[in-house]
Amino acid sequence: MLALYTCLAYWLLYSLQIEHWSAGMVMISIPIVWGLNFVVTCLWLTTRPWRSWLSGLVILLGIFLFGARTFVWHSPTAPQSPGTPIKVFSYNVHQFNEFGVNDTPALNSNKVLPQRMLNYVIRFDAPIKCFQETFTQSNIPDYDLLSRFSQAGYAYNALLHPEEGHKANGDIGVAIFSRFPIVDSGREVFETHNGLVWANIKIGNDTIRIINVHLHSMGIRVGRVLRQNEMKGVQHETRGVLSALRMGFIDRNNEVRRVEEYVRASPYPVIVTGDHNDTPYSVVYERMRRVLPNSFEDAGRGFGFTYNRLPKFIRIDHQFHDPKLSVLNFETINYTTYSDHYPIVGTYLLK
Repeated sequence: MLALYTCLAYWLLYSLQIEHWSAGMVMISIPIVWGLNFVVTCLWLTTRPWRSWLSGLVILLGIFLFGARTFVWHSPTAPQSPGTPIKVFSYNVHQFNEFGVNDTPALNSNKVLPQRMLNYVIRFDAPIKCFQETFTQSNIPDYDLLSRFSQAGYAYNALLHPEEGHKANGDIGVAIFSRFPIVDSGREVFETHNGLVWANIKIGNDTIRIINVHLHSMGIRVGRVLRQNEMKGVQHETRGVLSALRMGFIDRNNEVRRVEEYVRASPYPVIVTGDHNDTPYSVVYERMRRVLPNSFEDAGRGFGFTYNRLPKFIRIDHQFHDPKLSVLNFETINYTTYSDHYPIVGTYLLK
C-alpha cells in the first residue's frame, strides 16, 4: 500500500492530470513517503532481505524523477561567452517585523534587529532586489524604505501598493527595486499581501522582465500545534492547518496561471522570483517548471531550504529563468536569519 501510494504521488506530479487540491495534498507528502519507504527498506533488510526490493525500487524511481528538485550540487560557473552578469536578490522580509512591534518572540528578541535587517537588504550587492511583505514608515528617516533605497542608488521601483509608499505605516507588499531603468511595469493584487509585480528593466541595450510574486500562504503553523498541551487543542490546530492547506492549494493554482500569462506575454527574457509558498512537489512548481527552468536545479547547492521556521525543511522561495539567460550561480543565504524566510539570489548572464 505504501509503494502504491508513493507511485500515485509520482504519477500525479509527473503528469499533472489531476490538479484538484486533494491531489496537491498527495504530492506534497512525497518527502514523507520517501522517509517511510526508507524505514521499510531497512526493516526488511534486517528480517527478510528479499522483500526490501519493492520499497528500494520506489525510492530509486523517485530519485530518478525528482532528485534534481530535491538536492543538487553545482559550483559557481564563470561566463563562457561575452555578456553582463546580473544578480537578482529576493527576500520575504516579514514586514521587517513591523520594525520591532510584531509579537513573534523569535523575531522580536532584539529591538535592533529591524534596523540591522533593513541595513542588510540595502547594502547587499545586487542591482535588482525583490521583496515580499514589504513595510515602510515614511515619518521615520531610518525606516523610510523608498527614500533609503533611492539614496543607495536604487532610483527605480515597482510596488504592489504604491499608495502605501509614503504613509507613516505603509504596507507595500511586493516590491522591485532596481539600479537600472524600469521602462514599464505593472501589478496585480491577489489579496492584501499577495500578488505580483512585473518590471521591464533596461540593462545596456537589452531589456529583461522581472516578475516578483507572493502567492497565497501555505498556512503551515506547526509551532502552534506543538505548543498545545491538550489533545483537543492539537486537533483544533491540526484542522486549521489542513483547512488552510486546502484553501492555499486552490488559490495558488489559480494565481500561478496568472503568472504564466505574464511570462508568455513578455516580449523580453523573463526571470520569475519570489515567495511561491509551495514546495518542489506541487502543482505550482511543476507548472512553472514547464514554462521556465528552475534556477536552483540548474545552479544551486544542497537542499536549498528557504523557510526559517517549523517545519524548516522545505523550499518555498524560488527563481525561474528564461533559457536565454544562463544562470551562473544560485544561492540560498541560510545564515541570514532576520526573517522567517531566507534570502535567495541568482546570478544570470545577459548576453
